[in-house]
Amino acid sequence: MRLRLAAEQYAVPVAHVREVIGLDEVIPVPGTPGDVIGVRNLRGQILPVIDLTVLLGISRTAPPRLLLIAEADGLRAGFALDEVSGIAELPPPSAENESSLLEGSVLVGADLIGVIDVPKAFSELAKART
Repeated sequence: MRLRLAAEQYAVPVAHVREVIGLDEVIPVPGTPGDVIGVRNLRGQILPVIDLTVLLGISRTAPPRLLLIAEADGLRAGFALDEVSGIAELPPPSAENESSLLEGSVLVGADLIGVIDVPKAFSELAKART
């Protein structure tokens, strides 16, 4: 699934995507790290809402509008994002990338798309909390 964060293009493998919903009803939690916007009750399950721009070191240009519910290794979280730009099969990502949270990147037309490694993102979030 292709998505936009600020002016940058990213993708999340559809195997890790559960759904995309509006970003309403996020409750801030005092004392949480800067990458945590708050929590959201999704049909009785309390999910942390993560700001991917902070996690990836991108400058946000506007408030996020959507929430991508991601899952990996039995863990779930919501990733705040600006826009879903499509669902399409991408070529395998190159191993070269600037972030440890990316599987790599692909070039589609004129767009360079970073492929987010969801299990690694969850692992990094857990490490930062211990």
